Amino acid sequence: MATTTETGIAIVGCGYVADAYRQCLPLHQGTLRLAGAYDRDPERLAAYRATWGDRAYASLDELLADPSVSIVLNLTDPESHAAVTEAAIAAGKHVYSEKPLAMTATEAAALRDRARAGGVRLASAPCNLLGESVQTAWAAIREGRIGKVLLAYAELDDGMIHRANYGDWRSRSGKPWPGRGEFETGCTYEHAGYALTVFAALFGPATRVTSFAALLVPDKDTTPPLAHPAPDFSVGCIEFESGVVARLTNSIVAPYDHRMRIIGETGTIEIKEPWDYASPVILRRPGEGRIARLIERRLGGGLGKRLPMARPVPFKGGRGKPTMDFLRGPAELAEAIRDGRPSRLDEDFAVHVTEVTEMLQYPERFDRPVLVKSRFAPIRPMDWAT
Repeated sequence: MATTTETGIAIVGCGYVADAYRQCLPLHQGTLRLAGAYDRDPERLAAYRATWGDRAYASLDELLADPSVSIVLNLTDPESHAAVTEAAIAAGKHVYSEKPLAMTATEAAALRDRARAGGVRLASAPCNLLGESVQTAWAAIREGRIGKVLLAYAELDDGMIHRANYGDWRSRSGKPWPGRGEFETGCTYEHAGYALTVFAALFGPATRVTSFAALLVPDKDTTPPLAHPAPDFSVGCIEFESGVVARLTNSIVAPYDHRMRIIGETGTIEIKEPWDYASPVILRRPGEGRIARLIERRLGGGLGKRLPMARPVPFKGGRGKPTMDFLRGPAELAEAIRDGRPSRLDEDFAVHVTEVTEMLQYPERFDRPVLVKSRFAPIRPMDWAT
């Protein structure tokens, strides 16, 4: 039986990521109650229900009319996020959306304004900001363990996914990984939020973005060919209100590397995998003497000390289980609504992250590219290298 502290949620979109959310539901007993799920594809919905046994709504209208549903989890494809969220707002429901909140900052801001006018709340993934590894790193920064923060780096390179056997990747209910959709949405829209939410929370709003994006591999070997392939590489420098400067790289071309490094005057904090709540948090000191500098050069960062987690991770990921608690974001929104406080992932935050993400993936929408005028003759290799 539901308790008075449980918030009713419902899933819209039963694709690949829905199973990851559903697997995390036992972590929130007594807090979240799943009323049911809906997908416009009857086969996807049937596969989800066969796996989890949850109620299947006959239509989106039926789900939105259910008075037991307080928060809609919008897990549809990115291009459908805005339309589904708008429908939920019109029905008087709060919304937790998968990333991005919308495909443009203008669209995201319009959703925020509609939600406020309708007296409902919005929040958006990703929620790794709320994970133990990031919170541990943040606590160490607040304690002054690395002095004043100056610089931050994040690599979100995922390797050449189009060369991997991603057609064999299946979720628990048998949903294929949506490779085609990911290639057309773009790796920056799909992944940048894992770093941007962390950096914005730690350093404040971004004030300036300088970015570059490119489509390096137009043909991803899809059948049929992609109609509108998005950039598969982006790199941006972001200046935050606090004065911290960050560099963020996204690609599905370069070898897998998800390191996040936060550099202060007296040390560096490193998280190897921001998608993993249990990822070790390493504190490194800058090499000052000759031996220390040699170690730093040879070991790619120097010797480090693993910091104890701010609290034990309350679940074990890996081997088919998510390494992130995907429902921690919706639970945070539910708690914020009950307590009458802003959510840590609220609509202003989500709009800001959407705006910076759009700047990273589509810099041409905001500024004209600066063209280089000078040229030079081709350089010959050394004779002994030909």
